[in-house]
Amino acid sequence: MTLAVAYDGGESARHALVVAIDLARDLEEALLIVCGVAPSGGVGEEYQATEAAVVDELTPLVQAAVVQARAAGLEAEAVLVDDDPVGALEAVMEQRQPRMLIVGYGQSGRIRAALFGTVAHKIVESSEVPVLVVP
Repeated sequence: MTLAVAYDGGESARHALVVAIDLARDLEEALLIVCGVAPSGGVGEEYQATEAAVVDELTPLVQAAVVQARAAGLEAEAVLVDDDPVGALEAVMEQRQPRMLIVGYGQSGRIRAALFGTVAHKIVESSEVPVLVVP
């Protein structure tokens, strides 16, 4: 079995990664480090250029997280998905069926979270596997 952690390099994602590494080590599980790389927008050349820039920026962050997990003695894999964060997590949960998903709460602020929701809130609503939300 595996655990999955949502990771984009942000502060809350770094907190979630630390918890995920500790939990995976305690449970002797592998760790999937999941990142959605699709920017907002539609299609076309501008979208493709923006997506390429997002991939270029996020790939080293996710790879560094894999190195961190492996340094802790875990089997770890980066999973970059061409989708928004929620879509990426849903796809990985469906395809890879991890035992649990770990996500950071985020830092969007209460008003923004109330208006638009957070990745953590949205994924808890749609998940069929347990979700651990890390503050």
